Amino acid sequence: MIDDLTQPISKRLLLLLLLVTIGSEAALFLSRYSYFFSEVYQAIMIISIFVAWRLHPRLAGNEQRRLERHSGEREHLTEIDGTVPSSAPVNRQPFIRQMISQFAVVFLIFYLGAIVFNFYSAILFEDFNESYGDYMEESAVIMNESLRGVAEEGGAGSVANLIFEWFSLAGSDFYADILAGFEEVYRIAYIILFLMLFKKCFPKQWEKPNRDLFLMIALFLSSVLFGVGHALDTPQPWTVTIGTIATFTNLGLILGLLLLWTRNLWLLIAVHAIYDIFMSIEWYYFEFSSLIFAGLLLLAWAIETATRKTTPDLNPGLRVSD
Repeated sequence: MIDDLTQPISKRLLLLLLLVTIGSEAALFLSRYSYFFSEVYQAIMIISIFVAWRLHPRLAGNEQRRLERHSGEREHLTEIDGTVPSSAPVNRQPFIRQMISQFAVVFLIFYLGAIVFNFYSAILFEDFNESYGDYMEESAVIMNESLRGVAEEGGAGSVANLIFEWFSLAGSDFYADILAGFEEVYRIAYIILFLMLFKKCFPKQWEKPNRDLFLMIALFLSSVLFGVGHALDTPQPWTVTIGTIATFTNLGLILGLLLLWTRNLWLLIAVHAIYDIFMSIEWYYFEFSSLIFAGLLLLAWAIETATRKTTPDLNPGLRVSD
């Protein structure tokens, strides 16, 4: 994996990595002074979508090539032994079921980890927990009162006014939640930059067989910066700032470990975004929405596992749940 992540990169890709990492940190910090830089940050997240197309193959690396080679060898063998016509479809687990299984496992691991870390964070960092809770309650109250005011005004176009008012308030949060998933591009970009820096600064240690320590240090540093990034946009008392950094550093560690374990950038983008979306649903509408969703995912994963056909044609490397 480390060799794949530290393959030579072009100057253009290097600039994009710096924009996604240092550029986003700068935009977050400056957003405390001007809302314009909040828009800049969201623009960087949109750019991250295109960067993800470049980084996902690098992260997948040898595993993706191994799967492609294994698939090719399997089709070649069926042509030789004559048991299955070469034109016949290969018997494999449906792609959608594979994706559901992978997503369910990764989401549930992150969801449970987030519950544990948030529980201890609420105990250790009371000021942060209180400040965060107050902010969410105020946001929900503002949205409900604003929508109620628009509804009471009535008149022609009242339904359209309600819809546009919702987009102005809650809709912008859901949009930000979707873009938050692309913070995983930020994470893998930082890991790549740190690994390349270590390779340059410590050439002797880098040549040793075991370089996992460099990867773990890069993961830890990227997680700390992930935590710091969540504290940059709003001036807060130090007690709240420390709680913010600690809480989101822990969450970043979970996401980073899952990213390196699955080697699937798009999967983690989806997990991160959908988790944030359900957090917003809980704040605005239904408190137990994420719990119900997690329960449905667990049920779907159990059904998929129980009904899975174990045949030689199935590729276990594609399933995180194995």
